[in-house]
Amino acid sequence: MNKSMKRTVATMMIAGMTVSGAAGAFAGTNMEKISAFLNHSIGFKINGSTYIPKDENGNKLSPITYHDTTYLPVRALSNALNTPIQYDSKTNTIYIGTSTTDQWVLTNYTAAQLDQIVKAFAGFDGFEDAYAPQMMIKGDALQKAAATSDGVNLLFANMTVNVSPRDYSHNYDGTNVTLPNGAKAKWYNVNGTDMLTVKVDDRYVTVSSPNGKLNKSQVEKAAASVTKVGVAQTDLVKVLYTAAQLDELKKAFAGFAGFEAAYAPQMMAKGDVLKKTAATEDGVNIIFENMTVNVSPRDYSSKYEGTKVTLSNDAKAKWYTVNGTDMLTLKVDDRYVTLSSPNANLTHARLEKVAVTVAKVGAAQSDLAKVTYTTAQTNAIKDEFAKFDGFETAYAPTLMTKNDAFQKVAGGDSVNFLFKHMNVQISPRDYSVGYDSTAVTLPNGVKAKWFTPSKTAMLSFQIDDRYVTISSADNSLTKAQIEQVATGIARLK
Repeated sequence: MNKSMKRTVATMMIAGMTVSGAAGAFAGTNMEKISAFLNHSIGFKINGSTYIPKDENGNKLSPITYHDTTYLPVRALSNALNTPIQYDSKTNTIYIGTSTTDQWVLTNYTAAQLDQIVKAFAGFDGFEDAYAPQMMIKGDALQKAAATSDGVNLLFANMTVNVSPRDYSHNYDGTNVTLPNGAKAKWYNVNGTDMLTVKVDDRYVTVSSPNGKLNKSQVEKAAASVTKVGVAQTDLVKVLYTAAQLDELKKAFAGFAGFEAAYAPQMMAKGDVLKKTAATEDGVNIIFENMTVNVSPRDYSSKYEGTKVTLSNDAKAKWYTVNGTDMLTLKVDDRYVTLSSPNANLTHARLEKVAVTVAKVGAAQSDLAKVTYTTAQTNAIKDEFAKFDGFETAYAPTLMTKNDAFQKVAGGDSVNFLFKHMNVQISPRDYSVGYDSTAVTLPNGVKAKWFTPSKTAMLSFQIDDRYVTISSADNSLTKAQIEQVATGIARLK
C-alpha cells in the first residue's frame, strides 16, 4: 500500500464508521492518535449500482483501513441507504435510524404566511388551490413563498418545496420509492442536488434540501405531508355548543343502534350559528345558518362522479354536485360526513377546513372544571420537565371532571400528573406502540388512539413534540370524558 495514503485520524468511531461534525465533541482525553490509511482502491456498489461516497461539499470520500478493518463514511452511506443519522453533541451519541433528535413539528403557518402562500398560487389559472407541507423537522422555518414561471416555490431554511403542474422528474433517470403515506415518488439528481418528486392530487410536488441538512428519509416524510392549505384559522371560530345543544345532538344520534356516539364540527365560519340538529331516516343533520353537516353510516358520494381531494389532516374526501349544490364527503372513524353550503355562502376551502374538525362530541363542558394550580404546584411541574434535556417546556392538563382533584406531579421516564380519578403522562415516548389500538378523533380534531395494557384503557395522542397518555385507573371517567379532558392539554404558563 502506498505510504502517501497514511494519515492521522481519531479512533472514536462507531462500528467502524465516521460521522462528519462529531469529532470536535471528543476533545481532550477521549482522543487517541493512530496511524491508518485512506484506501482509494475500494469501490462501492449499492443494489448493483456504482456508488461514490461524497461529503456535504461534494468531495469524494475514501474508506480508512486500520489493522485489517475497513472504516466507512457513515453519513454518506446513510444518505445512499436512505437511513437517517444524527449526532447529539450533548450526549456524544450518534443515532442511526430514528433518534430523539429527529423531531417533527407542525408547520403552523401564521396568517401572514398563509396569505403569502395563497397569493403565490392565485396567479395560476386552474391551479389556484394552495398546497404546502404540514410537517417540518424541528428547527426549520418557512422563509418565503414565491411564484415561478410554472409553479410555486416554498423556501424553508433547510428544504425547498416546489409545487407545479409539471413533472420535473420526467427527463431524469432515478429511483422509484414509496413514501410513508403510500404515495409513489421518484428520486433523481440535478446538478448534484437530490430531488424527490411525487404527485399530489392534480399537481407535482418536488422536495429537496439544497444545504444537505435533511437526509432522504426526512425529505420523504416532509413530502408525504404536503396537502391543500385551507383558509386561515382566523377565518374560523370554535363552535361553543350549549348544554341544550349537546343534549339535542346526543338524542339525535341515540336512536341509531351501533351508531350512538355523537359527532359534530368543532369549528365554523365566523358569523355562522347552529340552528338545530335533526335525525333523518339514515343519519343526523346538523343544520347551521350557512352550512349543513350530515353524519351517516352511508356514503352518499358513491353514486356520483366527483373530484377527490386530500384535506389538511391528510383525510381523503370527494367533491360532487347534487341538484346544483356542491357536496363534500369524507370518512371519519366508522361513519361518513357530508358537508354543504346550500346558500353558497361558504367556499370549498372553508368547508374543507370545517370538515377536518368533525369529531366525536365528548362530555358536555358542564361536566368539566378548570384545573387551577397553586404557585408551588406550578413550580413543581416546571421542575420535573426541567430534568429532561431538550424537553424542558412544561405542559399540563387544564381540564378535569368536576369531582376530580389534582394531587401531585411525579417524574421518571415521563412527567406524571396524578389526580384523584385520572393519571396524565407526558413523555417523549409513545406508550401505545406495540399494542393493538383503536383510532379516534378528539373533539378538537386531533387524532388519538385507545389501547389497553393491563386491563386499563389508555388514550394516547401527540401534541407538538411529545406524547400524552391519559387513563382512569378507578374507571371513574368515561372514554368520552377522557377525550374531552385531552383537548385541554396545553403549555403551562
